[in-house]
Amino acid sequence: MKKYLAILLVLIIGFTGFFVYDNYFKPWNEAEERINKYMVEQGVSKDDISKITKEKAKIASYDGILYKVSYKDDPQYEYQYLYSDDIHALYINKVMLQIYDLSDGHELIDREELKNVKYPPIYLDK
Repeated sequence: MKKYLAILLVLIIGFTGFFVYDNYFKPWNEAEERINKYMVEQGVSKDDISKITKEKAKIASYDGILYKVSYKDDPQYEYQYLYSDDIHALYINKVMLQIYDLSDGHELIDREELKNVKYPPIYLDK
């Protein structure tokens, strides 16, 4: 009887550990990997980053993980990288970049405005 109870306890702990990893740690690891890949495509190095904030967010209809990044050599803009499992039709899959001007808070959406930033979205190169 003790042997079956021990096996049951190990199975419960194993399934609980798998559930916790799959729902809490895996999305953050996946977000970091995908956003880093996007930044490499942009030509960003770790030395260029001044500050990063990481948080869960909902933008439009996408739930995901948001990285707010400030760069040393481009301090007038805030770059927001959103990773979401719901985003599929992007160049670097599942990562969306939005750039905000910190002086007035508006989002840069015009192609000409985006050409003035140090690290433009990678689709502008295409």
